[in-house]
Amino acid sequence: MRPISRQINRGMLFLLLFLLMSGCSSFMVTSNTVEEISPTILLYLDQDKDGTLQISTINPPLKKEKKSQITIHSVLMKEGRFRLDHKYYREMKSGQLRMVFFSEALARKGIMDVINTLLLDPEISDRVYLAVVKGDMIGYLNNQLQHRQEQIDFFLYKMMTHYEKQRKLTIVNLHQFMESLFDPYADPVIPLFSVSNAEFSYQGTALFQDDRMTEAILPPDDVYFQILCRKTRQHKVIPLPAMDTTLGEVLSTRRIRFNESYREAQIDIKLRGRLEEYQGKRDLSDPAETASWIRTLERHIESDIKRLIHRFQSLSVDPIHLGEQTLRLMRRPISGEQWKQRWPHMQVNVRVHVDLEHMGMLKPNKSEISSPER
Repeated sequence: MRPISRQINRGMLFLLLFLLMSGCSSFMVTSNTVEEISPTILLYLDQDKDGTLQISTINPPLKKEKKSQITIHSVLMKEGRFRLDHKYYREMKSGQLRMVFFSEALARKGIMDVINTLLLDPEISDRVYLAVVKGDMIGYLNNQLQHRQEQIDFFLYKMMTHYEKQRKLTIVNLHQFMESLFDPYADPVIPLFSVSNAEFSYQGTALFQDDRMTEAILPPDDVYFQILCRKTRQHKVIPLPAMDTTLGEVLSTRRIRFNESYREAQIDIKLRGRLEEYQGKRDLSDPAETASWIRTLERHIESDIKRLIHRFQSLSVDPIHLGEQTLRLMRRPISGEQWKQRWPHMQVNVRVHVDLEHMGMLKPNKSEISSPER
């Protein structure tokens, strides 16, 4: 009996060594040899008139061969990746996916099905950038690949990371979108870009109610949205074309208070920076004239911010996460459902204080002093 038990023990030992040498991996796992796979960097999603999903990507992202744009039509996202594999000689992998672009039409219909599929895929990171595109994205990609920028997928990714580091524009990833989507006190947003054959440019912020795009905030209102979004924020430039003014190196601070019944809110905003451009008719070398002009500037910004907040309330969306400010220590918070009911009818007061430097050398032309201010 002992020789038999020794043979069994040796067999178990050899099996264990074999599993260790093979990395304890499953026998059913497919090979991921570099030469046989094609990582995906970018996906563009649109919807045909019949409801079919249109999926586009660029391949290959790594090999030194001419890149091309590939488009397929499918009912399901995973079916689309299955069909993409049939249009290319390497298997497409989502492990390097960095950006997902939605057409405006698809965003307005709802993107929850796509978002769920992205979250269920273990290869895809929740740090994937999301964006809504207005225009012919496929035409733009083809034009860039053929005539301008062959590495267009890496170019767009670098542009997204640059915007994210500067924190001047709206940049949202999958994790942040889902966090706002399931937040009872807030609503999600996604950056909005426009495309043509030669240009890809930031346009503003797309507002979402649940998973559907409802409206977009465009410049110059998008600057006010960035001010409202954070407690403190550094702005390199704040253009105010209606006031013939550009402010630079502005530090914005925001304070929010509610009354006891949470039916009225007070938003105090302070802008501290310098005046970088002025083309109006005021003589800003005169202290009295300067003080009067700053008060006019403050009232103008207050009016614009109030108008933007009223837009949010009319759409019943809270993209600035104002409801989260009700969750304070030493005060009884209201529920998310109560906030959703009160927010559209809440009285919101806005007060703006502007503190500017470099005001002493700004004088209008003599011929313009007597002309009325625009």
